[in-house]
Amino acid sequence: MERWKSIWEDIQSRGRAASAHPAARWVVGAVLAGAVAGLLLLAYGSAPAGLDEGAEKITFFQIGTGASDGPYFAIGGRLAAIVSRPPDTGRCEPGGPCGVDGLLAVVKSSAGSIANVRAVSAQRFESALVQSTVLDQAFHGTGAFRGEKPFTNLRAIGSIYREAVHLVASRGAAVTGVADLKGKRVSFGVKGSGTETVALEILRAYGVSPKTLDITYEEPARAAERMLRGQLDAFFFIAGEPSPFLADLANRGTIDIVPISGEAAQKLLATRRAYMPLHIPDGIYRFNGALDTLAVSTVWICNASADADLVHNIAAALFYPGNRELLPANEDLPPIIGKRDKATEDARRRLLVEGAAENLVIPLHPGAARFYREENIALEAFAKP
Repeated sequence: MERWKSIWEDIQSRGRAASAHPAARWVVGAVLAGAVAGLLLLAYGSAPAGLDEGAEKITFFQIGTGASDGPYFAIGGRLAAIVSRPPDTGRCEPGGPCGVDGLLAVVKSSAGSIANVRAVSAQRFESALVQSTVLDQAFHGTGAFRGEKPFTNLRAIGSIYREAVHLVASRGAAVTGVADLKGKRVSFGVKGSGTETVALEILRAYGVSPKTLDITYEEPARAAERMLRGQLDAFFFIAGEPSPFLADLANRGTIDIVPISGEAAQKLLATRRAYMPLHIPDGIYRFNGALDTLAVSTVWICNASADADLVHNIAAALFYPGNRELLPANEDLPPIIGKRDKATEDARRRLLVEGAAENLVIPLHPGAARFYREENIALEAFAKP
């Protein structure tokens, strides 16, 4: 048991150190993802659901994410650090982090949201991160899942964080709105990704046929490189806002971030609960003013058959006060002005808990729903199991 204690203490110390870094949104995730992935390799190549070691039991809980160098893998690392508390790691200190007793969450790389849906449904992963638009399609057997039986055995633990939909155009490409993409060279992200799903839905909402575009499928870094070389006019990019990646491009004065707004966007918002409105204020990206766009959420899901007590305890650990600094959605809260006191901390925690249960596109898992009810959160009708 001492090996679990020493490894976990190392993960927690790295997490605290990374939290103080100016780029904590990315650094914490990357550090913890690597640490937790290393913990998995130390334990088992393919983690079992549980393992008796001595008198105490270790329960393994997989989190399917995305590519090992992508944001979902980093976010999964944060979640694993938050909810894990292997045996013999000692008591939770007041004000410090505290996970689920005996739980060791492990991060698994994957091909992304669509693959994660299938893996959780088939119980190859205990849980996974899935973009809300992909999850909506999977649950109803539409879009990328058209022709398949709806994946109705998926349940939500909670919405983890919000991602902005960015339509990024090369400065000088004369793209000021979605309709201007006709005839342009546009990247939809990786083939079969959540980005492609969103791009196609937005085009449909604006009455733009994909056949009128020259579509390519590129990772964001490759898309930006091609744009700088004059080989691409625009690309869709979904990420937490503000994005350091986009900030770097904007600082060079090479891009326009295009609004996704107006009547078509309002109709999409009215008919698809997977989307939310988002305002990007002036000054966030250099040489780009304020604009309105859309946002999607990243939802942590599990199978409907998952143990209710375990899921309840995982949801509770997410919002344990000492874990808040590692919770991705914490960075979307407005900064504290003035004295940091208990009332302020309680109010911020309340916002995080409410946000996790809002705008879900699939039912909550019964264990998670029990936690939110204990917190006196009014659950939306569709989110009830």
